[in-house]
Amino acid sequence: MKHLIQIILSVLILHSCLFSVQAKAEDWVIYSSYHNHTKAVKTDSRIFVLANNNLFSYDTEDELVELYDKSNVISDFGIQDIAYSKAAKSLFILYNNSNIDILSLDGYIWNLPDLKNKALNDKSLNELRVINNEALISTGSGLALVNISKQHFTDFYAFDSNVSNATIANGKIYAKTKNGVYEGNRKDNLLDKNNWKKLSATPSGVTFGPSDEEKAEAAEMLKKVEDITINSPLRNYSYNLNMVDGKLLVAGGNFFYPNINHEGTVMKYENETWSAFDETKAIELVGKDGYMNVTDVVVSKDNPNKYFVGTRTSGIFEFDGDKLTKHYGLGNSPLTSILPTSKNAANYVRVTALEVDHDGNLWMCNNECDTIVRILKKDGSWKSLYYNEIAGYPTFDHTVFDKRGWAWISQRRTTASGHIAGLMIIDTNGTIDNTSDDHHRFLSSFKNQDGTSYTPNLFYCMTEDLDGAMWIGTSDGLFVSYDPSQVFTKDFYLSQVKVPRNDGTNLADYLLNGASISCITIDGGNRKWIGTNGNGVYLISADGLQTIEHFTKDNSSLISDNINDIAIDGKSGEVFIATELGLCSYHGDATDPAPSMNDKSLKVYPNPVRPEYTGDVHVTGMMINSIVKVVSASGKLVAEGTSVGGQFNWNCCTASGKKVAPGIYYILATDENGNKGACAKVVIIK
Repeated sequence: MKHLIQIILSVLILHSCLFSVQAKAEDWVIYSSYHNHTKAVKTDSRIFVLANNNLFSYDTEDELVELYDKSNVISDFGIQDIAYSKAAKSLFILYNNSNIDILSLDGYIWNLPDLKNKALNDKSLNELRVINNEALISTGSGLALVNISKQHFTDFYAFDSNVSNATIANGKIYAKTKNGVYEGNRKDNLLDKNNWKKLSATPSGVTFGPSDEEKAEAAEMLKKVEDITINSPLRNYSYNLNMVDGKLLVAGGNFFYPNINHEGTVMKYENETWSAFDETKAIELVGKDGYMNVTDVVVSKDNPNKYFVGTRTSGIFEFDGDKLTKHYGLGNSPLTSILPTSKNAANYVRVTALEVDHDGNLWMCNNECDTIVRILKKDGSWKSLYYNEIAGYPTFDHTVFDKRGWAWISQRRTTASGHIAGLMIIDTNGTIDNTSDDHHRFLSSFKNQDGTSYTPNLFYCMTEDLDGAMWIGTSDGLFVSYDPSQVFTKDFYLSQVKVPRNDGTNLADYLLNGASISCITIDGGNRKWIGTNGNGVYLISADGLQTIEHFTKDNSSLISDNINDIAIDGKSGEVFIATELGLCSYHGDATDPAPSMNDKSLKVYPNPVRPEYTGDVHVTGMMINSIVKVVSASGKLVAEGTSVGGQFNWNCCTASGKKVAPGIYYILATDENGNKGACAKVVIIK
């Protein structure tokens, strides 16, 4: 195969008879990376390929490529290794978290979570070896055995030292450890450590690892699939998201954990196509170690193809499209290094919290330096704003401009060296160069509406909702300022939403009290999408009183409960969720509201509604909180409701829950005051 195969669909379902222990949600998409092929195994006419810890197959007969992920077929995310059992006619899938799937060639899948759920001191996975219909998994704590044909977790044999390799020969199991090779007769009770015999040497005919024949076959399979290119993200990195005019920009770096270094990764998703910014010139300019951990990517207000990229290593890179045009770092800008006397000082220019203000000026934070706040002005000149309260602070990472043009900048962590977590609020009074009329405040401690004091160790995020309220996420929970214009006054406080218990006690609980809130994004209906550290994603009503959804990796196709960022495409309602493991999305039911509406602005899909369709009818193009009525061709009221943002969803049922008869139905909408009417129709086919 010497030709290029472009795969546009991100998900292909295997068979209608497919089942799994976990239900698959049609509203989810997992944007897995299918670049960097690392292993390929042949089954029937298909070759299964492991690429960036994700799985796809290529059929050598019809050239069909199928993608496998948690939203359609398999049970988890992040695959460590795969192997094929000819005896069981099944693919064995081992995940990084020790979870196991067995996928039969006819499309059935079984999940075996036994090893994942087992309490072990060391769960590191060293080797997967399939022999006939059995799988051996060598781990840091011992050896796991799985019967593939019976889809059964057989046993786990604990060892006192790390097991690097294992094999089966002549009715015996052999395990290689740092203390030597052990032999276990399968007729004995091998759960008893005393029944394992330490050998002075590996017996003749016993070999560990793949045979030469297996190595040759694997190399041949990789060669057969090397030309396959799948439309997918370059890497499974997603740290910071930015949605601009229907374009999703992904910064794939890491800021807070110095031992985790991600290659300089900037990706764009537009018109259902993935692309990546060119890394070649940046690496030539600053070296591979200098172009690492991209923290932000923002767009110029004057040029939609001009992008600014911030890094934890070498300052700012400017791109025209996906091509590097400028670099702002040590020596050619005011940006300074955290290690100014080091020979590698240029690779320690930590720039984060990029955002373009209302006038088109680029703001940023030059972390761990005397002057933190820097501004690259629209005319190309620089302005530095010095504030003694935050001099030398290390972890500013997020900037928001409110409707007044004030900058809200989060300093994430309280550190052992005395740096305090908090929010820096800056009002330049519309004049960056004249600081005499400026106001600023570093907010690290505050009281809520009940007088309770808080000093969170972590300030993660803040965002302004459609009503002008500022929502703030911290390690102590969720807070909101309903009048952020008062932030510079001494009586300023932050509120916590009180959710009534409705149990007759007249008591209420603070919304998400004590939860670690990592990100907050507002949808077209002014609802709050809230990401957490360790507890997935919440969708909260506009006023915060109702939890509409709570997605976790266990109850949905969310790939991790540790959320980095959330961005929403206001036109389609798609909610993109950046996690520590990669990117996924949920098809939300709210779009951005239209400023006005008429018959032509209303869009209905699907239309017509065919008999096999079981989802909702979606109507977009409405004004916020539009009053909607669905009536039959004879004028009878069938259903009614209110739009969420600019979207209304109808389940094709009457108010009593009964499916409507086939025919033509009219959707009548007015604004929230009953004026500015618009009409659309939908056809339901028998």
